[in-house]
Amino acid sequence: MGSKRKQKEKQKDFKKAKLKVGKTAQKPDNYTDTSFKSKTISLPGQSIITVHSKDLSHQLSLTKHHSSTTRKEILINITQNLPSNPSQYKQIITSVVPLILDESKQVRLELLNLLKKCGENQPGLLDLHKRTIILFIISAMTHIQPDIRNTSTKFLALLNEYSDLKSYFVKIMKNFFILMSWSLLNDSKSKSVSINSSSSILLGENSKRARIDHIQTITKFLQSTLTEETSKQDNIHLSQITIHPQSYKYLLPTTPQVFAPLKLYINEISNNSMNNIENLDSMTTEDIETRKNIMNEFFKEKMIKNLNNLTKEGGDIGREATNCIRLLESL
Repeated sequence: MGSKRKQKEKQKDFKKAKLKVGKTAQKPDNYTDTSFKSKTISLPGQSIITVHSKDLSHQLSLTKHHSSTTRKEILINITQNLPSNPSQYKQIITSVVPLILDESKQVRLELLNLLKKCGENQPGLLDLHKRTIILFIISAMTHIQPDIRNTSTKFLALLNEYSDLKSYFVKIMKNFFILMSWSLLNDSKSKSVSINSSSSILLGENSKRARIDHIQTITKFLQSTLTEETSKQDNIHLSQITIHPQSYKYLLPTTPQVFAPLKLYINEISNNSMNNIENLDSMTTEDIETRKNIMNEFFKEKMIKNLNNLTKEGGDIGREATNCIRLLESL
C-alpha cells in the first residue's frame, strides 16, 4: 500500500495539468518574479549648482563652463551667497573679472551685479583690484564685438563709483575716443601708435542707447577726476575753526604730489603736443593740475567738437552731450 501511494505521488510531477479556457497555469512554489517596470524622471533646467552650493572653488571653476546658462547661474548663486570671510573675495574677483569680455550679455549683466554687491559688502575691494579690472574694461572698450563694447562703460561707471581712477586718466580717455569712433588726430595723414582712423572704422558704430550710457559714464568720470569737491563735514569744520594762514606749511600735504611744481615726478607737456601723444601713458596723472593740462591740451577741443555733433541728434543723447560740454567748458 505504501509503495503504491509513493508511486502515485511521483507520477503527479510528470502529469500535465489540463488548463481551462481563460486561466493560466499555476506557478510552482519555487517561482521568483523577476519582472520590473522603469520610469524616467525629467528635470528641465536642472542646475549643477545645488549639488556644490557650499564649494566656492568648484563654483568659480564653472565660470569657465561652455554653457552661458551655467555661467549665468553660477554668478547669480555667488551673488546671493557671498562669503563672510573677506579673504575669499580675492579669489572671486580674480575668477570672474575675465567675464567682462564674455560673449553673453546676460552673463556680463550678472557679473555687473556681482561686482556691485562685492563693492557694497567689502569697501575698498574694487579699488584694491582696479588694476586688473581696468585692463579688462579697456579691452572691452576696444573689443571687436559691438555688444561687448556697448556694456564696457557700465563696468567703468561701477569702478569709478567704488575706486579712484585718477592714475588711469589718459588710458581711459584714449580708449573712450576709440569707443566713440572719434579721432584724436588733426592731420588725417599722420600716424599714431595708440589711436588711428582704421581702428575707428574696424570698431564700427555704437547703438544709440549705448552711446547715451557712454556719455553719461564719461561725464561722471570727468567730474570725479577733474573737479575737487569739499565734503560737508569739511565745510562745517572750517566754519567753526579759524586757521592761521601759514598753518599749511606745518600740516601734512593734502595733494598726492607735493613737489609737482618742481617737475620731479612728471613729464612736462611741450608745445608740440601731437609729438607727445604717444608718450602720454608714461605720465603720472595723480595731480589734478596735470590732468587738467592734459585734458585742455589733448582732449577738450576734439571732444567738444564731437559732442556738438551729438547735440544735433536731440533727445537723450543730445541732452547728455550738452551736460558733458558744460562740464568741459567749466574747466
